Amino acid sequence: MRRLLTIVEGDGDVRAIPVLIRRILAENEVFDVVVLPTQRRGEYPTVSKHFDTFFLAATKENAPILWVMDFDAKGYECPYAEANKLINRALVLRPGWPVKIAFLVKEYESLFLYDENATRRVFSDIAKQVEFPANPQEIRGAKEWLSAHRPRGMAYKETVHQEKITAHLDLKLLRERCRDFVHLEKATLHLVDSEIPN
Repeated sequence: MRRLLTIVEGDGDVRAIPVLIRRILAENEVFDVVVLPTQRRGEYPTVSKHFDTFFLAATKENAPILWVMDFDAKGYECPYAEANKLINRALVLRPGWPVKIAFLVKEYESLFLYDENATRRVFSDIAKQVEFPANPQEIRGAKEWLSAHRPRGMAYKETVHQEKITAHLDLKLLRERCRDFVHLEKATLHLVDSEIPN
């Protein structure tokens, strides 16, 4: 069996990302991949500071690495440039090791704003007249947007809702509308076909 290690940012991601990855694999008829227990390493500034240590620890799992993070930290302009910085550091530490960085602009919950139907399946209490953002990537605070449009006292909670909405996401719609999802899917499929260097 092939193996894949996912590294994520937050507590909600620990449960949601494996669900999303398994759905991506299933939709692409890939059924022989074991998704290893997810590692949580925090937001991008922390990862950037401690990347070498985190990456070398991850390679001990002897599997390709898919690293998924939000791209909402202040002071960083280009997700592609920041991803390339990390990839280059990985290449120095372990040449040839299969690793991909998948940033979600500006956060994982942006995916929920792309897919109104999936979000409303879990949050049926969002008023019908509420219009979802035309360009979710421009929203800083997708979590806050979700909370603001639910009844008072019914805030969005990562550890409760992130996995549930992820299970309903329309991946075809995300492929059509969300460039970050397209990158995440391509990265996943590339990694599961990669080999670990000797």
